[in-house]
Amino acid sequence: MTTATHTLIQLTDLHLVAEGDDFPGGVDTAALLERALRTVLDVGAAAGALVVTGDLAEHGRPEEYRRVRAIVEPVADRLGMPVVYAAGNHDNREAFRAHLLDEAPSREPLDQVVRVGTLRIIVLDSTVPGQAHGSLRPGQLAWLRAELAEPVPAGTVLALHHPPLPSASPLAASIPLLNREELGDAIAGSDVRVVLAGHTHVASAGTLRGIPVWTGGPIATTIDVSTPGTALRTVAAPSVSRIDLFADGLLTTSVPVGAEVMAEVPDGEMEPKLARLRAAAGLG
Repeated sequence: MTTATHTLIQLTDLHLVAEGDDFPGGVDTAALLERALRTVLDVGAAAGALVVTGDLAEHGRPEEYRRVRAIVEPVADRLGMPVVYAAGNHDNREAFRAHLLDEAPSREPLDQVVRVGTLRIIVLDSTVPGQAHGSLRPGQLAWLRAELAEPVPAGTVLALHHPPLPSASPLAASIPLLNREELGDAIAGSDVRVVLAGHTHVASAGTLRGIPVWTGGPIATTIDVSTPGTALRTVAAPSVSRIDLFADGLLTTSVPVGAEVMAEVPDGEMEPKLARLRAAAGLG
């Protein structure tokens, strides 16, 4: 059986509020985040990092970031994995830096590079302060090109909030990443293996210059893209994304949070069945 060289867990669009504040969209996002992190614990030591792709806070307030940190980081510490945070359009750069990253407040974009073994994770801040759409500054793209000029053994995962894709959601399509073609120019021919994003509240996949792009499903409400015209319907369907990187490919998997369990078969009963199936397929 092929084994992943690296596994990442992605959370996105947490939209946490301070204790006692009204729930965004009528959803207790803190409770959903805690439930999602129990799913992360099930993945356990297989994961090398937890990547959170923006809209951590609903209002960008200090107390919201402190709450994110209090919920997320104990689980990451228990698993011994780093947490990689990207900013979203609901986030505030100054409060984000001060209360989540222990850095001096600054309005500059939150771009960073994190190494997980031989894998490189590059985070770009695609936010435009005060706006819902996204954009990348020329200086950010130049910095990205300079980073990518030197490949790394396991390749690069690029994380940002606004996906460089169109969207089936009219709302998301109205607040896109404006210069996705320029981002495509910057990563074409590089060692970027996948782009991870959020923002749309719709789990979806596509490509940018032949590079896979995965938009993870949100912790907060999910947009139902089956509604006609420009009507908006949201549903409670939180999920966590698992990204497995192999020597010759990758796999992104959406894992539902809190779904009703219909059946559960223990390892001891499943393994003989799987062994027979692998043998029949000639997999050894």
